[in-house]
Amino acid sequence: MDVLSDILSKVKLKSVVYFKSDFSEPWGMEIPKGPFAQFHIITKGQCVLKTKDKSLKLFTGDIVVFPLGASHWLANNKSSKKYNGQEVVESILSGKSIFEGDKLSATLVCGHFEFDRSLDHPFIKELPSIIHINDTDLKQFSWLKNITDLVIEEAEKEQSGSGIIVNKLGEILFVHTLRAYIEKNKSVNGFIAAIQDERISKVLKQIHSSPQKYWTVEQLAQIATMSRTSFSNRFKMLTGETPFNYITQWRVLQAKDLLEESSLSVGEIAEQVGYQSEAAFNRVFKKRVSLTPLKFRQSILIS
Repeated sequence: MDVLSDILSKVKLKSVVYFKSDFSEPWGMEIPKGPFAQFHIITKGQCVLKTKDKSLKLFTGDIVVFPLGASHWLANNKSSKKYNGQEVVESILSGKSIFEGDKLSATLVCGHFEFDRSLDHPFIKELPSIIHINDTDLKQFSWLKNITDLVIEEAEKEQSGSGIIVNKLGEILFVHTLRAYIEKNKSVNGFIAAIQDERISKVLKQIHSSPQKYWTVEQLAQIATMSRTSFSNRFKMLTGETPFNYITQWRVLQAKDLLEESSLSVGEIAEQVGYQSEAAFNRVFKKRVSLTPLKFRQSILIS
């Protein structure tokens, strides 16, 4: 599994597609800051989008995603009245849209992505407030266009199972959107740059695939074909963590998954993620999570 897939497998991604709907002038909806990553696909027409510090004009084919749930509004123009987004969704789902004028302005597919934004990983911490994919990008990333077309097509169906299908497609859309964002943004530092760096990405793949291995900086530097010092400095510059801290961080993330999803004992999990003693694993896990592994598992069962 690649590094991005590894990370996304930890965030418990879910998608909800609210609707595909026509919006007639005048129209506007305001979405407050929230826990979900809202998204909008402009399937026809155009509109204006405004965030705290950015204004965009959106056209047919554009996709916008707010990974951190930033507040924003969309409208046919900036002077249009903006209704609360929840009120708009409820009116459309009830079959009585607030916006039913004579002049069609735009057709939108709207929904949200749910994922654990508190995940202790540099990639999640570096997500931008907004990702904008335009029609030109879709032509470049054909795989993204294909999944977008499928989401749009399924969103307008009312056949048995369509709701589940479109929500699952939405999850794939989120991953493809992140992939397009990464490919568009050739970063010089940060975790995206680490994924794009040929030498450091090799090391990340090894850490992710074998967290149980007793890694030394010398071994990791050899994988990167770099000197020990050069590797340590570059790894820290790109990921924001020392190699040792990143390994510990990844082991704890793996352990949390196993505690939640498997019936393995704490001792067995400790061994699988690279700790020779359960006591050492308990100390590291509690320092990172503020709970012992057993308390963490019990808290999951209670919730």
